[in-house]
Amino acid sequence: MRRTFKSLGVIALLVATTAGLTVPAFAANVHPATTEGTAQLPAVDLILWTKESPEFMTAIDMQGAFDEWAAENAPGSTLTIETKDVEEVRTELQTVALAGEGVPDFLWTVADQAGPFVEAGIIQPLDDLFTMDDYLNTVNLNGQIWGIPFSAGNHLMLIYNKSMIDTPPATVDELVELSQQLKEEHADVEGFVPFLFSQEESFWVFPWMQAINPDSVPFVGFAADGVTPDLNNQSLIDTYQLLYDFKFTDEITASECNYDCLDGFFKDGKAAMTINGDWSLGGETGMIAALGDDLGLAPFPMFEDGQPAPLIAGTYAMIPTATTGDNLDVVQAFLEWYTTDTDQILKYTVEQGRLPGYLPAFDAPEVANDPLTAESAAALSTGVPQPVNVEMRCLFDGVKQEYQAVMNGSETPEDAAANAQSFAEECIAELE
Repeated sequence: MRRTFKSLGVIALLVATTAGLTVPAFAANVHPATTEGTAQLPAVDLILWTKESPEFMTAIDMQGAFDEWAAENAPGSTLTIETKDVEEVRTELQTVALAGEGVPDFLWTVADQAGPFVEAGIIQPLDDLFTMDDYLNTVNLNGQIWGIPFSAGNHLMLIYNKSMIDTPPATVDELVELSQQLKEEHADVEGFVPFLFSQEESFWVFPWMQAINPDSVPFVGFAADGVTPDLNNQSLIDTYQLLYDFKFTDEITASECNYDCLDGFFKDGKAAMTINGDWSLGGETGMIAALGDDLGLAPFPMFEDGQPAPLIAGTYAMIPTATTGDNLDVVQAFLEWYTTDTDQILKYTVEQGRLPGYLPAFDAPEVANDPLTAESAAALSTGVPQPVNVEMRCLFDGVKQEYQAVMNGSETPEDAAANAQSFAEECIAELE
């Protein structure tokens, strides 16, 4: 049986331990909200690389939070925040770490980057730097912890416009039927598309695969050992066929669609439904700002009598091995405060449509009483923990290139699944 986050509402987030993401039970001790009363730290100049957008970082005002904290605890310290695409964080860190210069002091990034970073020896374990008891989800690999959470989730879900849809579809059949109905109702709206999803990225493929799991493996895509690729199977073939049919047979989606398409068209009212992640909700230009009370969140529709499962992780602080001495002391102290202070946590989670990664924050009324938080938690409760081992990158890349071939009509789902398997095997062999 696939391990998933199970329960009702936000309580779903408080249980389960997985190989890649460690999720503790409630603990009695709570991290101090500030470092007031401790010796002042030296003045340092820090650099953060974040995969978040400039708009998101402006909305949460991390810069202001650091400046205020530093004035009290590390006078004279500065923080420079550099925003990058998530793939740029991965590739550029590997480049600068190899060069031995230009390495940031800490990262705000995603769980699956831990695998290649640990393999390359360019981030450091955090076990001895932080008390982990009250963090909901930490990145655990090879028996050590490599990331502490800013938020839980980072999960895809069905996002819909309540002004067009009363009840979100519960099954793929309902999704297709509703989409075709919406096409007729909005035939006079230029450029209207009922349903959008990425036709380029494999992150949008794996959730559907998890619905077809005859061998009850923890993650569909790997064999039971969690490292051997298993892609040439009916799960991937049927998923490729489903997504192909949405485009070519059912004709309920765009002829082409990258991330800008699935995000922008929906916010502009040119689509009724989209598959997007919790990261898209907040910020000045996010889903919440664009749709307000018309924004609805739901789990993926059921597929082949199974529940698709979005990949669950979150966003995390990681610290490069190059960060040492005074810089490490200040980074550790700041993160100890920033990831455990409820007021700060709410700014970069619930106010941005995300779920906290710190257990005591769930006691805050802003979390317990927020309807979007409950809807996002319901979607997350169907998910499967995203593997963080380095082999997962080979699966992502193999499934991605073949997915694009299927969606442009140049390969059959059967050939694409076989080719994805071959790519993953060769990629993993090169890791050894």
